[in-house]
Amino acid sequence: MYPTVISKAKNLSDVDAVKCIADQHRSELGFHARQAYVESLNKDELLIAKSADQIIGFARYHHRRDNRTTLYEIAIIPDARGKRIGHQLIKALITDCQRVSSRCLRLSCPVELPANRFYEAVGFIRSTRRSRRGRSRPLYEWELPILPDRKLTFVASLTSVPNDLKQLIRLWENEGPDQKPFNKCIITPLFIDRKSFDYVRYMHENWGIEVIFDSGGFFVQQGKISYDELFSQLLDFYLKHKWAQTYVLPDFVPTSRQTSEEVTERVHVTAGESIRFLKRLPIDLQSKALGVLQGHTPEHLKYCFDIYMNSGLQSIGFGSFDTTGVNAEINLITAQTEHRLVFVRDLMQRDFLDGKIVSLPNLHLFGVSSPNRINKFKSYLATSFDSSGWQRTAGFGNVYLPFMGRRNVSHKSTALTINKGLSAKEFYAECERTGHSCPFCKNFTRLQEDRLIRMWHNVIVFSDMMETINRDKEREDQFG
Repeated sequence: MYPTVISKAKNLSDVDAVKCIADQHRSELGFHARQAYVESLNKDELLIAKSADQIIGFARYHHRRDNRTTLYEIAIIPDARGKRIGHQLIKALITDCQRVSSRCLRLSCPVELPANRFYEAVGFIRSTRRSRRGRSRPLYEWELPILPDRKLTFVASLTSVPNDLKQLIRLWENEGPDQKPFNKCIITPLFIDRKSFDYVRYMHENWGIEVIFDSGGFFVQQGKISYDELFSQLLDFYLKHKWAQTYVLPDFVPTSRQTSEEVTERVHVTAGESIRFLKRLPIDLQSKALGVLQGHTPEHLKYCFDIYMNSGLQSIGFGSFDTTGVNAEINLITAQTEHRLVFVRDLMQRDFLDGKIVSLPNLHLFGVSSPNRINKFKSYLATSFDSSGWQRTAGFGNVYLPFMGRRNVSHKSTALTINKGLSAKEFYAECERTGHSCPFCKNFTRLQEDRLIRMWHNVIVFSDMMETINRDKEREDQFG
């Protein structure tokens, strides 16, 4: 392994070493005069990778006036290949792009070179434009979005009956850590018990919890309210309650069981009526509105996305999960769902790259059931997700541990549990392995017997995972 330091080239001796490496790769890079490297040095646009006193790689680039950056060449000496030095150079270049507010990094590469695999591996996207002719051979064009750091936030779905919320509040205030249990929660205000609503308002005012008002589209799907009734009642409620952080626009939720024609109709209603609803909100609430992406095909998702972006929405939500359960009430992260998430991510990146949107919208994922998949959410550019699993699974005697599925601790195994109950020894071994510790699981007997204790334990597990995910992303950005 090479202990490598990435830095800007500082003097002409650095240029001479870089030119030597470039000449060794002339068949791939072509010929470039020494003066070109001197000019890049003077512009502060030449990165070098150094091991001990030897320069073993470089990247030469140019920050353009249109807020894009062109990578001219990147090369590593043969003996240092396979040591991820190219990755380090690209990461350092991304940091320099962020310094000057560059929106994307672009390059051209001859189609036959193995380097194309490297560019794909470090996150570049093949341009939708056709490969073009270079001086002697066709070239692929690659783009890498330069995106702002986006932290992932857990949003607690509060579906509790009033007495549960009352006891949970008391329990946290008496025994919880000093910090608040979660930063955000989500409720469906038209369908929540009024006393529960008051307890949520208490958490907002006394704990500083930010609240998301969900539209209740699920209840339209279930036939408990018509879409027109939802539209009018939701609008009236939003106009009377202006203290929430986010207002979800009404959506007409399709299910996996419907025909393609029925799904398309609901997608068009969701997007079109959402904007009609948006225009009836005051300006201060319009800036807090969130439009839901619905549908099963790329065309459906793009239809919603384009309408929302053209209307200036700053937040969108992904509701296009496959579903299961008697009433299609359980969201599933299937292979198809992941393809949709990747498609939405690419939509955001492409519009950002092309300057169609000034900044990336916040992306919320609705109704995530289990924590064992959330470590992938940042790769979809998600900024938040909600889950009621922390409550629901506790009711079956189950608990979560970081990045693991539920584990039963009540020793009352049912068809809904993964396996038989863990013993205290097994549970604390898993806690040690995952680095989890909280005041609500120190007494194993109490954890076994009290579902409210299990609920708060599960919430802290979600908080642990958010800290790990966001910290690891920061470390990655710092080339740790």
